[in-house]
Amino acid sequence: MLFYQRTLICLWLAVVFFPLFSLLDYVYRRDLFITFLLYRLLYVIVLFIFINLLKLPAIKRFAPLLMYAAMVLGGFVISLMTVHQGGFESGYYVGILLMIAGALSVLPLTTSQALLYGLSMYAVYVLTVILGNGIPDSAQLISAVSNSFFFLTIVGIAAIQSFDDFRTLRRQLRAKLSIRDIGAELAAFTDGLEAIVQQRLTQLQETDLKYRDLYNSITDMVVLIDADGTIRECNSNWTDATGLATADLQRTDIRTFLRHEREMTDWLGHVQLHLAGDDLVRGMQLSLTDKSGKSLEVELSASKVAIDGVTYYQLILRDISATKSIERKLLDAERLIGASRQAAIFGLARLAECRDDETGAHLSRIRSYTRILADELAQSQDYAPILTEEFIEEIGHSAVLHDIGKVGIPDFILQKPGRLTADEFEVMKQHTVFGAHVLAAADSDRESPSFLQLGSEIARSHHERWDSRGYPDGLPGSEIPLAARIISLADVYDALTSSRVYKPPFSHEESRSIIVEESGRQFDPNVVNAFLRREEDFRETRMRLLLQQPKAGEYAS
Repeated sequence: MLFYQRTLICLWLAVVFFPLFSLLDYVYRRDLFITFLLYRLLYVIVLFIFINLLKLPAIKRFAPLLMYAAMVLGGFVISLMTVHQGGFESGYYVGILLMIAGALSVLPLTTSQALLYGLSMYAVYVLTVILGNGIPDSAQLISAVSNSFFFLTIVGIAAIQSFDDFRTLRRQLRAKLSIRDIGAELAAFTDGLEAIVQQRLTQLQETDLKYRDLYNSITDMVVLIDADGTIRECNSNWTDATGLATADLQRTDIRTFLRHEREMTDWLGHVQLHLAGDDLVRGMQLSLTDKSGKSLEVELSASKVAIDGVTYYQLILRDISATKSIERKLLDAERLIGASRQAAIFGLARLAECRDDETGAHLSRIRSYTRILADELAQSQDYAPILTEEFIEEIGHSAVLHDIGKVGIPDFILQKPGRLTADEFEVMKQHTVFGAHVLAAADSDRESPSFLQLGSEIARSHHERWDSRGYPDGLPGSEIPLAARIISLADVYDALTSSRVYKPPFSHEESRSIIVEESGRQFDPNVVNAFLRREEDFRETRMRLLLQQPKAGEYAS
């Protein structure tokens, strides 16, 4: 009966929420909205059929089978949506994870049933994507492995939770049967009340012993504290974790086991405040330490209990040290991926520079100069809303791609030692268009814009002039993208202070004079003013990079 009732709850939740997620389809994949809506509605129709079948008395006992079919079918529908979006690289598989986590947390499943439900949905997802999109290439295989990791993690957690829930449910049923038996006995015996009472007292003592045994067999740490934070009772797991005997723990302030001063002062008041309003505390994370200094990461749940008219707080602390360790490893992996991506970006840009490279650390200098200017402009109220920390980080990544379009310029023009003819210069100017097209194409397959979109704007517009006499579009003033205006000055400063086959390097002072003279003509006056405020940083950065990558004759003093 319990499984039947919860199956109906799950099916009705799916009827409500499955079509509701069409809003997500409309926002992110409007081109597939009608197709996805049809899938969702067909699935909802099947769910209505299942719900009506369960109303038949003869079908109720098949509730587990119908629930299994509904989940597998739901996984198949979402898998079809991922096939339309490229297979394993689509993030829509998260919908299957939500179904697994939601249903398996509500249904009273055994561990084997939970594993069957979860692994079946995973198998449906993998087979559907492979049949729909073919054998994955290397990039898709990486996504498949990543998705599989999250699938199997969720299924494993759900199976463990089902084991705990099912064991608790069995204990509750046994307790109810025991209470019912006791009630029946009390009703049956009206004589010898005193003897019966004594017998019940003995049973209560035995029950108390069984409760204490259960209290100590719980896998989590359980602690009972008073309003002052003093430990009144605890189970064996708490004593094992802290390394102290029960007698030493009782009458001890629990805050002495917390690692951080902020936690020592804030967490107990936070718990008391929530429980005073009859709210529950769930998922609060703390760091504990024992007397030997060993640390332990825990997740806290708390409830308020009254014993003999006195308010106490029962704390259940679950050891999540292994989970936190995995989280830290994942963060380290993300940082490593980010560093690798930046190395690849810089290498790509360096590949374009190497064909006419007389500038040594040109890319490193451009990136440094760009960050200096962006940081300075961000202090202004006019630019602060645009130059956020994320924007400054992206412009630093994108700056090195400003001349990526030079890969499309013929060598006889790119490497010509003398001044270019008018026709050759027209060809050279096309490197802005080539670069913009390459970066825009690289960004077109992404579901959301990346730093490559900013790189495309920079590549196209970094030779535009404030007075509209630049190329390729002749944009005037503020119509030039802000990032391109910043990099325009950084690029010219580096060109002026670097040696070329057709000129020696200019000094900082000479370069500064030229930039000031071009304020309002070639350069945005606001960017020039930012340069003047930070010119010492430009000078120091130039000299520092010279020392890091010396190249004879490249700089003027």
